[in-house]
Formats: sequence, C-alpha cells, structure tokens
Amino acid sequence: MSRDDRRASPSRAERKAELEATIEQQRLDILLASRRFHLAGERIDAGWQALSRYRTPALLAAGTALIPVLRHPGRLARWGRKLVVTGLAIQRVRRLVKR
Repeated sequence: MSRDDRRASPSRAERKAELEATIEQQRLDILLASRRFHLAGERIDAGWQALSRYRTPALLAAGTALIPVLRHPGRLARWGRKLVVTGLAIQRVRRLVKR
C-alpha cells in the first residue's frame, strides 16, 4: 500500500466518529418511532383496560349461560340452525331489494 492510498481512506478515528454519529442517529430514530408507536396505541390500550374491568362479570355471565346449554345441547343446535336460516333469508331479501 503506497502513501497516497492511505491518505484517500479515512483514518480509524474518523471512521469511528462517523459510525458513532450513525449509531446516535439510529438511537434517536428508534426513540421517535417508539414514541409514535405508544401514541398510536393509547386508544387501543384504553379500550382494552375498559374491557378488562368487565372480565370477571363477563366470565360469570358466560358460565351461567353455559349451564342450560350443557344440560340441553340440542337447543344450541336448533338456535344455530335458526340463526343461519335467518341470516340467509336476510341476505336474500337484501339481494331482492337491490334489484
């Protein structure tokens, strides 16, 4: 390696300073992205907290509703069929109204 080649490439200290500046910029970018992420998720987090307050009553209600279904499983199948037929009928009526 000749003397001219060494002068063209940056020194070790210059390269280190350049890399440190790049790392610092990346850290700032990550901090900014993190802040944006937290701001974007605030509404979702607030909604989740509101829902989690009702977790115990919802589990109790679901358990209470499950008792009759377990005692008479045929009722659930009947209601399921009725819901499917009703949904299909509503869909057909909408198609007829659109025409």
